[in-house]
Amino acid sequence: MYRQPRIFLVLTAALLSLFLLLAGCGAQDREPTGVKYVGSKSELNKTVKKTETVKRELYLENEYGRLAPQMVALPVSDAPAKQVLEYLVKEGPVTDLLPNGFQAVLPPDTMVRSAVLDRRGNMTADFSKDFLDAPANEQDQIVQSIVWTLTQFDSVKKVTISVDGRNLNEWPNTKRPISQGLSRSDGINTTFSGVADISGSEPLTVYYLSSNKGHTYYVPVTVRVAKTSKETDRLASLVNAMIHEPEGSEFISIFNPGTALVEKPVVENGVVHLHFNNDLFTNSDSKTVSDAALRCLILTLTGEDGIQKVSIKVGDSSKVMLESGKKLSGPVSRNMVVRSGL
Repeated sequence: MYRQPRIFLVLTAALLSLFLLLAGCGAQDREPTGVKYVGSKSELNKTVKKTETVKRELYLENEYGRLAPQMVALPVSDAPAKQVLEYLVKEGPVTDLLPNGFQAVLPPDTMVRSAVLDRRGNMTADFSKDFLDAPANEQDQIVQSIVWTLTQFDSVKKVTISVDGRNLNEWPNTKRPISQGLSRSDGINTTFSGVADISGSEPLTVYYLSSNKGHTYYVPVTVRVAKTSKETDRLASLVNAMIHEPEGSEFISIFNPGTALVEKPVVENGVVHLHFNNDLFTNSDSKTVSDAALRCLILTLTGEDGIQKVSIKVGDSSKVMLESGKKLSGPVSRNMVVRSGL
């Protein structure tokens, strides 16, 4: 039988190895199947699906221990009421989203078990036992934060707090009572400054300006004024309380001290009409009104039942120009202030 020389076999094996090696190198230069190359970073970002978010109001505690609404972008959720409560927990998911000078209010490790709304608009917020670890000096803020955060939703009219499925009627360590069916009418950041007759007064919630390191925001404060049975007198008291902040407080009134209503407020079809003297103008020459003053008016007055919009007249002019250059073409709603930043 004929046999191939050994040297021939060695050369054949070497050539075959070299061929395989070169074929492998060529494969590295070819574009892998199923991979798409992009030409720029911006094009790459478009291929990444971003998490959809929605802005929610969280009532957080500022450096003075007062609660103030802060708009925070949260992931879209099928259970938004339960979600906003989870973002009120200290050391919870809100930690990296906290604005400067603010902190969450619920005790660390608190779990939100459920947030259930009944047909009457009463929402029961159920928490784990960690909720009861709240220190005495924070208990009022905790309850108010829960109530005001949940009632940002139009469907929520009242709030009841429970722990492990049982309604919480009082704080165990302080015996401080907690009412069922709480609403915004129960107040927030309550102050009794300058009130001599508590029994002869009633609570009103007004908005003042506050700031932290150049960041301005609005703080709802429940003050007490003389009782009145007339709606127009009550609304006039609200405006007056905005102009003159509580004595000795950290709150700031954005209005000139001489600002006053020329006539009593008039309410028609959900719109309150306010007629001010010229002192409402921040600049009498340009006849402009402070944007912050407008926001305080809108936030305060639309917090009253039955009022959806506010119409303003200054002196003889019903056309109002804001310092920002925006012109008011008609009544302003709360949604225009909160959502659009008017």
